[in-house]
Amino acid sequence: MEFARLAHTFEELERTSSRLALVGLLTELFRLVEGPEEIEQVCYLVQGRVAPFYVALEMGMAEKTARMGTVEAQYKYDGLRAQIHKNGQQVTIFSRNLEDQSQMFPELIAGTLKQVRAESAILDAETLAYNATSEEFLPFQETTRRRRKHDIEAMAEQLPLKAFVFDMLYKDGVSLLDTPLAERLKILAETLHPADDTLMLTASHTVSDAHTLTLLFDEAISKGLEGLVVKKQESRYEAGARNFNWVKLKRHSAGALNDTIDCVLLGYLYGRGKRAALGAGSLLVGLYDPEQDLFVTVTKIGTGLSDEQWRSIRELTRGLEVDHKPARVSSLIEPSVWVEPQLVLEVLADEITRSPMHTAGKVGDEPGYALRFPRLISFREADKQPEDATTVQELIELYQNQGKR
Repeated sequence: MEFARLAHTFEELERTSSRLALVGLLTELFRLVEGPEEIEQVCYLVQGRVAPFYVALEMGMAEKTARMGTVEAQYKYDGLRAQIHKNGQQVTIFSRNLEDQSQMFPELIAGTLKQVRAESAILDAETLAYNATSEEFLPFQETTRRRRKHDIEAMAEQLPLKAFVFDMLYKDGVSLLDTPLAERLKILAETLHPADDTLMLTASHTVSDAHTLTLLFDEAISKGLEGLVVKKQESRYEAGARNFNWVKLKRHSAGALNDTIDCVLLGYLYGRGKRAALGAGSLLVGLYDPEQDLFVTVTKIGTGLSDEQWRSIRELTRGLEVDHKPARVSSLIEPSVWVEPQLVLEVLADEITRSPMHTAGKVGDEPGYALRFPRLISFREADKQPEDATTVQELIELYQNQGKR
């Protein structure tokens, strides 16, 4: 098709091109359409070649709230972006740059066929390695190990991915790009069946004040995520648009911790799959608060242990397991098994963050403190008593100093 035939539809072309990740795809579009009125419809699903990703801004929470009013806040995941195209029984998964990466993610294809209640659909998602037992999001470096051409099935078994779906762009022949966000999320929830947990619906929180937004932000960081994406409820899907409809709130990295932290084992959660056979899937650990004479939670650990160490957890805790929360423990998290605070662990983490989920340093409605991406270094079985572990005050001092190096 000659460009001259589309000159009078410049507005449509401009809006269409903003939805394409690569401008060069317009050439293919011109060859395919019969008339200007078909431009947008072709853009939505051209053999799975369109990738309308967004670019968002970074700004302060209070300023954002004042500008945006009531919004939808969603977690910002640090993973591999995936646009999932379903057309009948065919599923194609594209990267941010329109690369077909379907062969790399067999579990996502199977999950899409099982969970998406639509003949055709386009979902926007972020894929990353996730430990559902500990609710632990693994570092980006772990997720990128799935980018390979060989031994894919073995790696999928070793490092399964989850797709956290946060938007829906197309369903059964109808584009949703101009549909308000609140309605798109409703359609997405109706379409994505929870029969399997491979594709997981990203939770959206309706927020109208900066304090609630701050708590959600702290919770996201404490889970190992990048932050939040905050969106106006009435916003359209505008790829590449720099405006105040979608705003990205990211943490400012304070730098990795140089020192390990001595924590106390407070309980453990049963695992799933392979972890279930090992007897434990993650550990709930805390610190000592001498002012209250309490052990308070600071993180959950799901990495850093060998299979043999996971098997040893029940032996290590034999005689310490109790069927109720110990009197000297303060926790908002309920593990599968409580343990009397006796065992000291040496833990290394990327940094200390604020967290509404943990009780270390938590006062009233204010968030506590947590460890981001914790890894178990060793069990200090005999050389330290639990009251000799890192204290809450020491943790707060580390938090205050971690960005000053």
